[in-house]
Amino acid sequence: MDVTLFGFVLFLHIAVVFVAFMMAGVLHAALPALAHAGDVREMRSWAKVVHRLDPLFPIAALLLLAFGAWLIHLGNGRFSWTDGWLLTSVIALVVIEGLSGALLAPKAKAAVRQIEEAADGPVPDAVRRAVLEPAIWYLSHVATFGFTGVVFLMATRPAAAWSPVIVLIGVAIGLAVAHAQLRPLRANVTGNATLPGERQRADEAV
Repeated sequence: MDVTLFGFVLFLHIAVVFVAFMMAGVLHAALPALAHAGDVREMRSWAKVVHRLDPLFPIAALLLLAFGAWLIHLGNGRFSWTDGWLLTSVIALVVIEGLSGALLAPKAKAAVRQIEEAADGPVPDAVRRAVLEPAIWYLSHVATFGFTGVVFLMATRPAAAWSPVIVLIGVAIGLAVAHAQLRPLRANVTGNATLPGERQRADEAV
């Protein structure tokens, strides 16, 4: 069996991609589960999953960059940092991880902390709002679908002009999916939050 160093590093690069998508899949399952939970105890198991996965995404991004750089070194001129698809992929990965680290991670940690500190029983409004924080939903979906666009670039290597367009399409899809999921959930919470006041006014009228 003739296994080259380039082929082995390419395998490692692809393996990290698979692992990153599996972690993202678990995260996207955790968000709706947290949003629909009716009891704090139901939330805690999913909160632990989010807490453990969150710090692994920057590590995956660094591994992708490291293995990608190694592949370019081993490519004997087949790839170059100046290639449009490659340059766009690197910039997209850095920007997505930067936004996730600056905005997504603190919000996710705050939500997990509120869940852990909440008493058993019905979910408090503050905890529900923390779980439905738009930054968590929108940025997590942007990261997943934007990264899907990056994988498409790596597989197809399109012309330089098309590379940023493809990533932006992935980002737009991520925003749309997050909006479609989050809007009814937040509307439901807002509606429930107004019920006590409405009942009080109704009782006073009687």
